[in-house]
Amino acid sequence: ARQEKFAGVLSTRVQKMAMARIMAVFGLVLLTGTCLLAVRASAADSGAAAPSGEVIFLENFEGEGDWTHSANEKYKGRMTKFKDANGDTGMRVPTQAMHYGSGAKFAEPIDLTKGFTFQYEVLLTSGLECGGAYVKLLSETPDLTLTALDGDTPYSIMFGPDKCGTTNKVHLILRHKSPKTGEVEEKHLVDTPTVKFDMLPHVYTLTIKADNSYEILIDNEVAKEGSLFEDFQPPFNPPAEIDDPEDFKPADWVDEEEIVDSEDEKPEEWDEEAARMIVDEEAQMPAGWLEAETDQTDDPEAEMPDDWDEEEDGIFEPAKIDNPLCLKAPGCGPWERPSKANPAYKGKWFPRMVPNPEYKGEWAPAQIPNPGLYEDLAPMSNVAPIGAAAVEIWTMNSGIVFDNFLATYDAEVADDFAEKTWRVKFDAAKMTEAQDAAKELGMWGDVLIKFKQLSNSWIFKPLRPYFEPIVDNAMKHFNAELMMVAFIAIPLVLVMAVFIFCRGDKTKIKAAREAAAAKKSDEAQADDKTPEEEEKEEKDEDEEVE
Repeated sequence: ARQEKFAGVLSTRVQKMAMARIMAVFGLVLLTGTCLLAVRASAADSGAAAPSGEVIFLENFEGEGDWTHSANEKYKGRMTKFKDANGDTGMRVPTQAMHYGSGAKFAEPIDLTKGFTFQYEVLLTSGLECGGAYVKLLSETPDLTLTALDGDTPYSIMFGPDKCGTTNKVHLILRHKSPKTGEVEEKHLVDTPTVKFDMLPHVYTLTIKADNSYEILIDNEVAKEGSLFEDFQPPFNPPAEIDDPEDFKPADWVDEEEIVDSEDEKPEEWDEEAARMIVDEEAQMPAGWLEAETDQTDDPEAEMPDDWDEEEDGIFEPAKIDNPLCLKAPGCGPWERPSKANPAYKGKWFPRMVPNPEYKGEWAPAQIPNPGLYEDLAPMSNVAPIGAAAVEIWTMNSGIVFDNFLATYDAEVADDFAEKTWRVKFDAAKMTEAQDAAKELGMWGDVLIKFKQLSNSWIFKPLRPYFEPIVDNAMKHFNAELMMVAFIAIPLVLVMAVFIFCRGDKTKIKAAREAAAAKKSDEAQADDKTPEEEEKEEKDEDEEVE
């Protein structure tokens, strides 16, 4: 009876565990959905997106703002406000082949020793063939005035995309002052990220940290990161030794590692005039070749128009079509033997090279102690504080739109702001592209659009990098058969997963019941005790009682 009771309790517990699992999953889904609706409702009530924390500078061009154009005659181009289809406002380059110069001052200078983040959006409505879309973060000086902005206005950092000819990079240039000489030198990031020059909105983010590391994000994903001490040229800390400027290569220095072997002679059988290719004399015309036919013939259905006047228009010639006889034959027209590689061809003869006995190695100037040596352990302390952001560019492309400039000491604030602003525009633009592509796919296009919308929801944000490319590739390389298989296989896999999940609990219940039934049987069981063991157990119990 106790065994049966134990089996019943075990069965009940297993059933309760299974139910608890199901309720936990259901509760999690319900809670997540509720939170999602609350977040969306909050966002809808809040109006325009705002940073989640403290910022030093923000310019989204939604109000009047402090964006100022340079009065310098060089900058004939004037950026104008631009409102997109969703009502979002940015600052647009309206005309190509012009210089543009404008910007806005910060309420307070940025102290670069604390580490900071600067971020802005770029939309290339006409692409980018030759021009810049970068930003100069101007040095804070007593006379900093944006109406006087020109190419010589000192800047602390230049950051952003630039493309023309072989140049295709996201610049990061820091102007560093030598703590020894006071000379200012540009430090350029090497192996820079490349520009995204499609017609989608992109967000560029620069973070320089207090530990002398940096990070460049494009579309909120890391494109380049590293150390200020390792990734810039010239380096922030100069080398201990430099080339001796007064050391020159001696006139008798031999740096040719190999020389021509003067004893090597061209073999007599070497024919430099032999052709590379020759006619294949063994080739034969393929069977069925139609030498009397031409690849094209007159269209038998072509008729001379009723208003055709041969005296004025000339003799009527019907249109040509592919000769149907040639489509079935291996070829038409005069047959010519093909060419083949000439086995006698050797090309131009050159004497062999041998080691140069006079070779002294590659010459290098002597090294001397660097008179300008210093060690700057905090290089950002020697980059001037930032007092303004400016767009000072020349471009052959119109339609460059800048938006949502932001500077902050908190990188998470910039990350969150990008998701609230850039992400919304990017997803909308991608959705428009997807909808245009989906029109050609009929019913399947509508299905893929639904999946695209699902991947854009916040609840699936962690899965977006994996889920979104699948949907995009499905639209670009659509295959109805594969789509059908996927829509049949995915539900089957889910059903099997649920079955296996529940089957595991039923297996435990069945095992418990079988164990209880076995205890009722008179047959020997694996866990039954032998007579000797029972006798010893009774004896031990008697001794304990005594």
